[in-house]
Amino acid sequence: MSLSLNQSVLIESPSLRTSALDGLDASRSQQVLNKAKAIVFAVWNGEGWATVEQLAQYFQYSIPGIKHIYERNSKEFRDNETKKLTGKDLSDARSLLGLPSRTSQARVFSPSGTLRIAMLLTESEIAAIVRTIILELVAGVPKIAPKVGTSTIPALPPVEQRLHTFVQAMKTLAELTGGRLNPYMEQNCKDFAANLIADYNRQSLTGTQEKWMGVVNFAEIELGKKVPLSGAHYRGHLGTWVRTFYPHLGDRQETRLVNGVQQPIYVYACHDPAVAAGLTKAVEEFFAHPSPSAALRQTGAFTNKKEQVLV
Repeated sequence: MSLSLNQSVLIESPSLRTSALDGLDASRSQQVLNKAKAIVFAVWNGEGWATVEQLAQYFQYSIPGIKHIYERNSKEFRDNETKKLTGKDLSDARSLLGLPSRTSQARVFSPSGTLRIAMLLTESEIAAIVRTIILELVAGVPKIAPKVGTSTIPALPPVEQRLHTFVQAMKTLAELTGGRLNPYMEQNCKDFAANLIADYNRQSLTGTQEKWMGVVNFAEIELGKKVPLSGAHYRGHLGTWVRTFYPHLGDRQETRLVNGVQQPIYVYACHDPAVAAGLTKAVEEFFAHPSPSAALRQTGAFTNKKEQVLV
C-alpha cells in the first residue's frame, strides 16, 4: 500500500501519535473509528473495550498480526488504552466480551488504544482511512481572533514561544530522520523558518491580511502537491510556466532566503481569490502536461533568460 507523507509521519513518530490521541477522549475516539467503519465496544467497569479478535475483524487483518503490532510497540500504550485481563477481571468481563470459557487471559483495547493500533498498522485500508480522519482533526486548528479593546501597540508573541515552536518542529524532524539531517535539508529548514517568521512578523506588525507566496510554496502548502527538485516537473519550470502563460497574475518580486542565499523571487497575491484561482489552474495544467519544459521551449521562454529561483 502506498502511504502519503503525512500518514508516514504518523506511522513513524510515537510522539505525534500520542499528541494526536491527547486531544481525543473515549467518545470522540469511537466516533473517529465509526466514521471509517462501525465497531462496538463492550462496556466493562464503565469503559468501552474490544478484544484482539474484534480489532482483527475491524481492520480486516490477522489476529497474530494485531498481536505482533501491540507486542512490538507495547511500551507506547498507556493504561487507558489497553489492559490484560486475568483472574477476577477476566471472569467478570468474559460474558460481556464474548470470550471462550477456557481463555486464561485476554488483551483488550479501548477506543484510544484502537486508534493507536490504526496509526501503527500499515497494511490495512481501514487503518489508512482512520489515519486520514485523525490527520484532518489534527490539522483543524482554530484561528485565534484578536481581542477587541486591547492595546493598539503591535506586539509579537514572546521570543520563547516562537523558539519553542521551532525547536519542537526540529525535534520531530530529527526523530523521523534518526538525527541524520543532511546539509541540504538542514539549510532548507533554516530558509523556510526564516521566511516563515519574516512573513509572520510583517503581518503581525502591519495588521495586514495579505498573503504573498511563491508558486512552489502555493502548490505545496495550499494545494498539497509535492514539487520535485528535478525531473520533468522541476520546480524552476513551474515558476517559468506561471510567468509565461499567466503573466497577468503579477510580477512582484521579493528578496528571500533560498538555499542560504538572499535571492529575488516572484511572489503572488494569494489572498486575492482571482490570483489564487489562476495559480491553481496554472499548477494543475503544469502537472497534467507530459513535458512542461518542451512546451516552454516552444514558446521561447528560456531564450536569453536566466530562470528565477522559486520558493
